[in-house]
Formats: sequence, structure tokens, C-alpha cells
Amino acid sequence: MRRALLTSLLWLTPVATWAFVTGADPRLTGGPFPTEFDCTECHSNTALPFGPNKGPGNVSFSVQKYTPGAKQRITVTVNDPSARRWGFEITARPANALGSQAGTFQNIDGNAQVICDNLTAGPCPTGMLQFATHTRNGTRLGQTGPISFDVDWTAPASDVGDIIFAAAGNAANGNDQPTGDNIYTAQARISAESLVTLNPKISAGGIVGAGLSTPPVQAITANSIFSIFGTDFAPAGTFKGAELVNGRLSTNVGGVCVEVAGARAPLFFVSAGQLNAQAPTLSATGQVPVDIVLNCGTSNEIRSNVESVMMQAAAPQFFFFVQNDNGKNPIAAINAVSFGLMGTTGLIPGVTFTPAKPGDIVALYSTGLGATNPAYQAGELPGGIGSTTSPVTVTIGGVNADVLYAGVAPGLAGLYQINIRVPDSVPDGNLPVSASVASVSTPAGAFLTVKR
Repeated sequence: MRRALLTSLLWLTPVATWAFVTGADPRLTGGPFPTEFDCTECHSNTALPFGPNKGPGNVSFSVQKYTPGAKQRITVTVNDPSARRWGFEITARPANALGSQAGTFQNIDGNAQVICDNLTAGPCPTGMLQFATHTRNGTRLGQTGPISFDVDWTAPASDVGDIIFAAAGNAANGNDQPTGDNIYTAQARISAESLVTLNPKISAGGIVGAGLSTPPVQAITANSIFSIFGTDFAPAGTFKGAELVNGRLSTNVGGVCVEVAGARAPLFFVSAGQLNAQAPTLSATGQVPVDIVLNCGTSNEIRSNVESVMMQAAAPQFFFFVQNDNGKNPIAAINAVSFGLMGTTGLIPGVTFTPAKPGDIVALYSTGLGATNPAYQAGELPGGIGSTTSPVTVTIGGVNADVLYAGVAPGLAGLYQINIRVPDSVPDGNLPVSASVASVSTPAGAFLTVKR
């Protein structure tokens, strides 16, 4: 009871009010864990019987079966018609080891935070109990409910059996005192998804640049985005997008990993027959091995066949708004001043496109432009610009264009942009565009629509 007594005593001081609005202390979820309490140790409503779940509201959350190493979003919702300030705390423990931590929590906005069992802010030391709780801003003084808090939870790297989640919600009256507040608790128990028993196979020649030009770019470069085609990469019907872990692209999505020359590749997309990944930041050149790992991080990993792909200093290619059967495709481009989409009117139904004009500054989106300064690591979301270390040249309709910038697209891993000024002398039409870096050019077929 020492923790509960200490917490109760703290509430007798002005510091306690500040502690409430900046997050709950650890071990106050009301879960069936050793030395776990609930917020009634501090908050109470003398108009109701003592204990949680006595008021007119509730706390709720939902969690799905977990895949080892995979992340899922958890939304904790607190509801009480009388409340005007809000708080929560949630934790997760293996059912067969209630005193141990299960997985890791990550805050995703300013309404929640992660705290460790030693009363420090997360990320927490490996193995230490951790809790997600509200922040001062997250208490949302004066707002009526229901109020929700979102956090991400990444499952343990291996199957640890059933996991118990416990959450407490504080529906407070907003008087900055621990009186007149209603506490609610909830629990959930989940099991691991059945491990995948597929037989993944990469198709011969199935590793290509993600621009998917015709013909495809069958080479990659460090940090470039590439696609892998084949079978049994995931169960039929699977469509999983990128996940962020500590602000970086995860190398494990739904238990699927990709290795390039033994290094894990950040993932953008996972389906049964296609994976999109970012090449690791490697200095190697020449043929490098690529394979896929299912049940990644468990003792039951399944590996695909190994296919090789050429890794070189540059492998430039554009991305496209649409891809046509004839291989002539409109480049994904925006006006770098107005940010409007550049292309022929009606290119995609319901989407506004405007053709480029001579003199316009246009950003062309691509990948595979090679090293940049400053350098960024694979999976990192660039916080600013980073120009290519090798010069980039661009022609439009055979006319050289002024290249104003060539480098990473800020905030987007693996994506590059080339900012050019459309030459005054080019004619109207769907004009072929070519970009070259380190003596390697983009495939033919890319075009930009120009109209005066």
C-alpha cells in the first residue's frame, strides 16, 4: 500500500493538482496486476459509493489480436455526462507474467504521453513497466464528453501468449481538486494471431523500382523506393500500409520483413503479391541478395527464396499519376509555388489538374537519385532539404530545363523531388521528360503536359 499512501498524501499539497493535469502516476489502471491500484486512491465522489464504476459513465477501448512485432492504434474513450475534465491510463501485461511488460506504447499527439514505472518519461528501459496517460493539454478543461485518447501499441517481438490490457478513465468536474470526480475501469484480453504458414516466393525479375515505368528499372540505390512482386507474401486480402515507430518507418509490418544484403528495409506497403520498401542505407554496389521474412522476429520465421538486384550509385525514375498500357505516363508533379497538381484536365476524374506553362516552377517526384547532403538514413523522415551530391539534369521536349533543386522531399522517406523551371521555348503538348544523374537517365515514356 506504500504507493497508494504516498499518492494520497501528495494530493494534500498543491503539487497534486499539477500532477493530475500532467498525467497520472504509474500503476493506477485498476488491472489485476501486482501492486496495481486505480485512481480512486486519489479521486473520489462522496455523492456515490466508494470505488470505480459508480458513476453514470464509463471508459472503453478496443484492441485486436496481435501479430508479434506489429503495431496497432488503441483509442481509449471516457464518457460521463457530468464531467468537464478528462484523464486516462492504460497498460499491458502478459497473462502468464502479470508483473512484466507486454509490448511498448508510443504517443502520437499532444493529448497522451508514455510514462515509466520509475516515474520518468518514456521511452522506457527494456523490460520496465510502462503506461500511457494523458497530458495537461489532453485533459481538455471545459469540454463535454465523450473524450478520446489515441496511442499506438507495438506488440512483443514474439508470441508471449495472451495479453491483458487494463485502463482507467477519470471523468473529473474540473475544479482542480480530487473531489467530485468519477473513476471508471475496463479490461481486455487478447491472443496472438495464428502465425503465417505461407510459402513466400519472389518472382524472377520481380524486384523493380517503385515508379513501375515501362520498361521497369531493375536496379536500386541506397534509400530508393522499390517494389517486390511474387506470391504468398501475406494472407490473401492483406493490404497494410506503412507504420511509424519512434518517428521512423518500421521494418516490420504485420510480421513481414524484407532484407537487402542482410539489412532490414523500411516498409511502405504489404500485400499478398506485392511489397513496397525503401532500400537500406548501404554502401554496397553490384548484385545484392533480397529475401522476405514472414513471422519476422519470432522463432517460427519463414524465409522466401533469394533474388538478386543490382545496387548502384543512382537509379533515377519518376513516379506517375496514372500508368498507361503504352508506357507513356504523366509524371507526378505539382506547381512548386501554388502546390496545384500539374497535368492535363480530367486526368483523374474528380481531381483538379492544370497543365504547366512555360516559366512555371514545377516539382517532379522521383526516387533513386542517390546520395544527398545532408545525408538521411533509410526510414528517416527528412526534416528539411538535402540536395543530391551528384548533379541532376532535366530535359523537357529535348530542351534543357533549369534545375533549381534536386534532393529529398522533406518529411517523406525515399521520395525525391526535382524543381525545374519550364523552358520558354517548349511547345504545347505532352512533352517527354528525362532526368539524368551520375550518367544514368530515367526510362523513356515519362511526360509533362504543357499548355500556354
